[in-house]
Amino acid sequence: MLRLDLIGDCTMFTSAALALREHYKDREMTMVCLQVSRPIFERLGVFDKIISLPFKPEAIDWKALKGTIKDIRREKYDILLQPQLSKYAIADIIASACKCNKRISIEPIMPHGNAKPSWIKMTNFLYDRFIPYPRGVVSEFDYYGAFVRGVVSPDYKTTMPKLRVEKQHFIYGDYYILYPGGSLVQKMWPADRFARVAEYIYKQTGLTGVICGSPDEQWVADNLKASLNLITSMSIIDLTGRTTIFDVIDLIGNAKFIVTNDTSGVHIAAATNTPSVVDVGGWHFERFLPYYIEDIKPGEHLPLAAYTEMPCYYCNWEWDVVGERNPECLERLKTGQPSSCILTINVEQMITLVDQVISEVL
Repeated sequence: MLRLDLIGDCTMFTSAALALREHYKDREMTMVCLQVSRPIFERLGVFDKIISLPFKPEAIDWKALKGTIKDIRREKYDILLQPQLSKYAIADIIASACKCNKRISIEPIMPHGNAKPSWIKMTNFLYDRFIPYPRGVVSEFDYYGAFVRGVVSPDYKTTMPKLRVEKQHFIYGDYYILYPGGSLVQKMWPADRFARVAEYIYKQTGLTGVICGSPDEQWVADNLKASLNLITSMSIIDLTGRTTIFDVIDLIGNAKFIVTNDTSGVHIAAATNTPSVVDVGGWHFERFLPYYIEDIKPGEHLPLAAYTEMPCYYCNWEWDVVGERNPECLERLKTGQPSSCILTINVEQMITLVDQVISEVL
């Protein structure tokens, strides 16, 4: 199975991965993923072998790829599964190199995917079967569901993502998580607003706040801490850049709740059944957030999403569309500032959702 995407998307995919693995439980199964996302599938713990690519799909290291293909070609496979809707060209390169009897893919998205339409048309011959994806504004989970139904059973219903949680060894006592960073600056809610929420949480609960993020997000954590009042700042522990993905899973999984941007933290929270409050912009609204799950079990926590709908929603990060609908936002995006739809989310909206979480967990 190929799943060449980043941490958040791969975390969302875990329940579908489990359903596919259960379907092929009498087979050996290999997962091919990005190195950065490998810990997600390692923690899932159901694959016989994991092969990871030590580079980004849009910046192929051809020498490293040669070694990966050599590793893949050591085995002969029966079936190759390609369930990624917006696949990268590297997925087709690997699919062509894989010695297998059948290749099954979800129908490739056109024209706004990660591969050019001309590439998709040229490489479609590689696949023996395409599973149609649902059209319109639908959840990413619906795409996963369509693939699983096409391979496993037409009765399959999407479920919450799942990751195993182990004991964390960083914090003593109860705490909550702050996740103020993200993959794009344009998606980040301002750090001073995170600080206002943190001050409110401390006033209401006295909980320790733990900041998580990658090393290159230290500047975001520093801005958040600089915006705190003295009393609240003494209750904050900054673990930015000091944790592995495994650590982050366990920290989030053992937390009372998390307040986060639209980034991997919210999906890890969902997969570990940790209550979450997330600010959501309009670029891919309803695809990744808010969540839509067909089969919600009692006691499962959907992310609580704060947003303010605008006429420019569903822009898909297409700058010509943004420029036509919201020229002011286009200038913000070009200069690396938060998008207009993120800035319309105010502190009171987030606090309302935080109150809802606090009433449930404390």
